[in-house]
Amino acid sequence: MLSQFAYEYYQVSFVFILAAFAIPISRKLTIAYIPILILLGIMFGPLLGIISNSFSIYLMSEFGTVGVGLLGIVIILYSESHHIDFRVLRRQFFPIAILDTLGITITAVIAALLFSALTGAPLIIGFLFGAIISPTDPASLIPIFRRISVNENISGTLVGESLFNDPLGIILFTIGLAFVAPASSDVQLFSAFSSHIGIYLGSIAFLLMQITVPALIGVAIGFSVIYLNKYLNFESLIVGLLLGIIILEFTIMEASGITPFPAIIATGAIVGNFNDKSIFWSREAGFQENLSFLFQSIIFLLLGSILTRTNLVDYLPMGVALALGVIFISRPAAVFSSLSVINRKFSKNPINNRVKLFMSLVGPRGVVSVVLSTIPYVLGVQENIPILIKYGQPIYVGVSFVVIISIILQTIYTPFIVKRLTSEGPRV
Repeated sequence: MLSQFAYEYYQVSFVFILAAFAIPISRKLTIAYIPILILLGIMFGPLLGIISNSFSIYLMSEFGTVGVGLLGIVIILYSESHHIDFRVLRRQFFPIAILDTLGITITAVIAALLFSALTGAPLIIGFLFGAIISPTDPASLIPIFRRISVNENISGTLVGESLFNDPLGIILFTIGLAFVAPASSDVQLFSAFSSHIGIYLGSIAFLLMQITVPALIGVAIGFSVIYLNKYLNFESLIVGLLLGIIILEFTIMEASGITPFPAIIATGAIVGNFNDKSIFWSREAGFQENLSFLFQSIIFLLLGSILTRTNLVDYLPMGVALALGVIFISRPAAVFSSLSVINRKFSKNPINNRVKLFMSLVGPRGVVSVVLSTIPYVLGVQENIPILIKYGQPIYVGVSFVVIISIILQTIYTPFIVKRLTSEGPRV
């Protein structure tokens, strides 16, 4: 009989091996690799039972205390933020800002209503679900845009939205969690704000603090590393230096109750845009991109294997309904409402309805949603919170269906709708 050590590392090794097969399989089938990863996870998880459901949840949420999911978000957001184009970001600032504030809130509220209606859960539990699936995913979106030609203002807006709405989704989730589990250590800082200045002012102050403070710290760290490298010349060790720094940012801010992701995105954006373009910076970007791909592969494989056969059968109608509701009701309502505000008040060149429709249909859910989805159930078990134990499983199973269906559907239909709605098309 295998020891616990052998059993766990056997499954870890199998996850790595499966991840390696995703790329050649996707090339043979000429489709994106993310659906392949999810389907491999389902095949070797609930269908064949080689990767266990309990180990998948443990690896995602608790391995090394924080889980590979949360650590993966750090690596992925840092790598993707290297590609932020400040020129496009300045030009599309208002659309990105409104989508990441009003848009993400509308998405969360409509999804909350859908979840509560389908499961009978209290609205606050529905809001937890809505907050979890509200962010769109750069790790899923960027590979789609690599396969098609899209106007840079449109792609820049959607990628910018997906990078910056991850931290906002996490903050919304924290606020929702504070109502369900106010004594939890995960929400102590928010509880301190709300107890002193009230729940509404506390929410606004908490949101602003969680964005501005870490973002400013991240900018300062990014420029400091570039400045130090000019005088000390770390050469190839700049890779290790920056990896250590972003993990340190994550550790210190998490311990302080501050969301670290705006800091990590800001550091990556500064490093990616303002370095001296030497070969060592190119190696750093390449290393982080490969590491990001590894974590994406692990997380999407775990997304498939985290389910059980019972989940797939019992929650199939609910999961499909939630996925279609988020894709075709919640997301379009958020995009059209948000961008209509921009057209009326800020934009000299209004966004037409065809482009709005394209943007509303392209917003896959992904890594952040997957990682957050297991937290309510794990927290419920750890702190004996009955409502989270009861609804924790429907939350993470529902999120899994939304992520799987949104990625697969949008990977398939985006190349077909891009030319009809934006006058662009697939890359040759």
